[in-house]
Amino acid sequence: MKFSITSTLVSLLAIAASGVLAQDAASITAPTAGQHIAPGSNFTFSFSGRADYGVSSYAYSVWLLNSTAVGEKVKFEDVFTNGWYFGRYDYANYPAVPYTTAPAPAELTMPDFSKAPGGWGSGKSVSNYNASLVVIEEWADGTGSVGRNFGFTGVHVVYNATK
Repeated sequence: MKFSITSTLVSLLAIAASGVLAQDAASITAPTAGQHIAPGSNFTFSFSGRADYGVSSYAYSVWLLNSTAVGEKVKFEDVFTNGWYFGRYDYANYPAVPYTTAPAPAELTMPDFSKAPGGWGSGKSVSNYNASLVVIEEWADGTGSVGRNFGFTGVHVVYNATK
């Protein structure tokens, strides 16, 4: 069985879109909704996880997705959206992750989609592209669960804005 980051993301987004997951406890505090971000530029990134007394946060992954994939029910498809994977980071909180070994950077760099990614892939230039910066957070509390719970939050941004 072939297992990849893409198939993991598809599975998590399908569950998140079904309304099974709580989405109100964690948030992306930077960038702000509607912020214009140019290709290749650095932008401030800040995530506030759901960790609190009785709730532990663990790792979270950061993605940039086509906005049409966010807020709709995701189907298991070969290609359900396009985007970019920024990475997987630890969320420092006690007692779950008292000393993070993979903290998120204070800034992320917006990819330049006009450049070819290598191999058979080719780039594509776009302007005023509506995208969503999303976080999938792993967390747990005292109620018990089979594995960790997953939370999903995001903020809409504009890639390569010209207006």
